[in-house]
Amino acid sequence: MYRKIMVAYDGSPYSNKALSAGIELTRCCGCELHAVAVVNLPDYAGTVAEVDDMVTRAREFYEKKLGDAVSRAAGKNVKLTTHLIFGHVGETIVRFARENNFDLIVVGTHGWSAIQKLVMGSVSSYVIRHATCDVLVAKGRED
Repeated sequence: MYRKIMVAYDGSPYSNKALSAGIELTRCCGCELHAVAVVNLPDYAGTVAEVDDMVTRAREFYEKKLGDAVSRAAGKNVKLTTHLIFGHVGETIVRFARENNFDLIVVGTHGWSAIQKLVMGSVSSYVIRHATCDVLVAKGRED
């Protein structure tokens, strides 16, 4: 079935739902599990120092979130490998999955209406449309 599963993870309740699904699939399949957090840097920054500051703050924020995810997985006897990447969120998830031969991407969704997606966009919608591997959408939030 699946050999490598990637969970798009940002620490939100929706990505926690995706992480739970990824952990359970990994327990069933015995495959590799990876959590990928993507930080979207601004297209235009005032200074290099501004970007450096954003990168530093993002690393601090996501190291804690990803560490919590590793602990959750370990509590279910699953090894979770984490990655923090910078770039456009949807594009980066799809590219990272393709370059690293993932069989499945697990994403969470806010459950937005069609109008909300049209106005605001959706990472999960982007991943579904552009991924070259299977995509599992974990609906709802984990409480």
